[in-house]
Amino acid sequence: MHTLRTRSAGLPEGFKFFPEFLSLSEQRTLLSAALFKLDSTETKRARKQRRDFLANHPQEHRVIEDIFLPDAYYNFQEGHYDGVIRHYREMHLSSWPEDQNPGLSFILARLQGLYPTSNIQTHILHLSSVGEILEHVDNIEASGTWILGVSLGAARVLRMESTSNPEESFEVLLPSGSVYLQMQVQVQSICLQLEAKSQSRDSVRYDYKHSVLKAGGDIKAGQRVSIMIRDRKEVPTFNT
Repeated sequence: MHTLRTRSAGLPEGFKFFPEFLSLSEQRTLLSAALFKLDSTETKRARKQRRDFLANHPQEHRVIEDIFLPDAYYNFQEGHYDGVIRHYREMHLSSWPEDQNPGLSFILARLQGLYPTSNIQTHILHLSSVGEILEHVDNIEASGTWILGVSLGAARVLRMESTSNPEESFEVLLPSGSVYLQMQVQVQSICLQLEAKSQSRDSVRYDYKHSVLKAGGDIKAGQRVSIMIRDRKEVPTFNT
């Protein structure tokens, strides 16, 4: 049985959770910018269909989920190349449209205040109302030491399952506006010669499988966007 967390208390070292990091206004600004970037990668026909829908269905945006159009107006992919993600759109982001979104620069600066390091890469992931991320461990060869996730839209459950000890597994409810940070933890160990030696431990970062569950039970179905920010993996350099 997994304990569903809604606050940061009781979470393991290396996992930080900020359940109400973004205000509703900030969520709207960031979500609109993310959808703008995703939409810009799709076909002219798809963009025209969305414009026609909006012309005939004025949006009130009373809640954050109102910013999304119905699922049928997005070109969701059924499955990821590695089979982990289902019913989704995604893109790797090189820049944000800060000049078109008043307040966006301030929001990004707030998020940057949480980054352990500054050399980053950004990935936007849009899940449909039935989308999900199956359990997996990030590819060590392609990932750095930390990852930060921003949740926008419908709430979902993040499940973290220890690969070695099921007793250490836990679940976190990710409401819109929440932010979590998984990062490498530095620990001290004593080697056989009794000398203090620093070594890194990626217990939460790489020793846990993580998944984002389908809606169901008390979790209402709906679309969500995750903004995933990672540090770039350092590439060793060799002097010649």
